[in-house]
Amino acid sequence: MKIFLSVLEVSADVHGSKLINALKNKKKDIYFYGLGGERMKEEGMEVMYDVTQYSTVGFIEPIPYIPKLLLVQEKVKKIIKETKPDLIIFIDAQGFNLPLAKYAKKLGIQTIYYFAPQYWLWGNQEKAREVLDTVSYVVATFPQEYNLYKKFGDNVVYFGHPLVDYLLPYENLEKENDLIGLFPGSRIQEIKNLVPLFLEISNRLKEEGYRFVMPIASEKFSGMIFRYIRGKNHIELVSGRESQKYLKLSSLSLVASGTVTLEAAILKTPVMVFYKISSITYNIAKRLVHYSFIALPNIILNQMIYPEFVQKIDIKEVMDSINRILKDEDYKRNLENKLRELEFKLGEPGVLERISKFILEII
Repeated sequence: MKIFLSVLEVSADVHGSKLINALKNKKKDIYFYGLGGERMKEEGMEVMYDVTQYSTVGFIEPIPYIPKLLLVQEKVKKIIKETKPDLIIFIDAQGFNLPLAKYAKKLGIQTIYYFAPQYWLWGNQEKAREVLDTVSYVVATFPQEYNLYKKFGDNVVYFGHPLVDYLLPYENLEKENDLIGLFPGSRIQEIKNLVPLFLEISNRLKEEGYRFVMPIASEKFSGMIFRYIRGKNHIELVSGRESQKYLKLSSLSLVASGTVTLEAAILKTPVMVFYKISSITYNIAKRLVHYSFIALPNIILNQMIYPEFVQKIDIKEVMDSINRILKDEDYKRNLENKLRELEFKLGEPGVLERISKFILEII
């Protein structure tokens, strides 16, 4: 049995590796190959192309990488046509993966979109119909996502969000009151925009006795981060493989908007969410989003449970918010109650077991 996976981002590489592991536990003789990163390679996948270092977010940010990605896309089409996999699993990266899915459909190859285009969050919701018409199945990871896709077809399933499984090993760790986590993201422009800001914040707080830890999302970004952190002895750099552990241990974390906000919610960690992109992308995005929030926990509960700081960030406002979160016990208790409500919406543990069982049943 041959399964081709198409993954272009660091966070998707983690999801892909966890899925491969779950599938291997059920069936040993699967050959996994395709596009992926470090984590998927470690799970035994033959990574033919690794383009995770080109991962970006926005409308103009990907432009420098488009020629390279188009070249890879053409090579991938040739591989798919020649090897005829039993199944192709696409994870995120709709700009690259949707055209590939349409090509696979022409070849009659069965496909799954895992972490499909999030039209429930932004853009034209009618486009969900196009995705369902293109792929064999969408495996939704949010209840709102499932409800939207279900309006347009029956080839969508929902088993919960896999983060519920990933984070089980950390749930009993005790928080360290003097530890603050710094999570600047897993994309180049996030690191460039947020690391200097996080350094300024940490410089203001270090005299109060706080320690700081910054996981490096991928080894590909270590050189860039080392240049920023050189000489900053109050910040400990750790492997991205330990990010979830340190997210749990932190009394507070400063994070880029993205998956880490959902991880923090499941781990019951207070976070402050930062989002800073090009002004062109920001102005376009404002017209496309369906929610007034950017952090996934805030969106899912439709209320501001994690403070958000977007684009033009007022450092005084940030510091005031930090002091309130660190010192207000009523805030922390109220936050925990809301996070329990969120956890209920994400499903019971065993998500990967249910997803992998479904995948093997349809091949």
